[in-house]
Amino acid sequence: MMVALKIPDDLAAQASRIPGLNERVERFIQMEIVQYEQRMRRFRPETIDMVERARINAESHRASGCNLDEIKNSFEKHLDELTEYESS
Repeated sequence: MMVALKIPDDLAAQASRIPGLNERVERFIQMEIVQYEQRMRRFRPETIDMVERARINAESHRASGCNLDEIKNSFEKHLDELTEYESS
């Protein structure tokens, strides 16, 4: 099966001048596949599902105009409040 990468025409024209680029891109893709397979073996399916749900949730928030920095700061503030050690 051959999958074509979508490369804008102007970028493809510039890239065609670079000697050996196809071989380097092929090696890059091979390394990405190895890393992906290692991640899949390293983490349980439940963990991968949780990360994917979080990614989709973040994209949804971003698309709706939410400020993810504000959400992160609010979360960290509440976490600090929950885990703050009271000194005597």
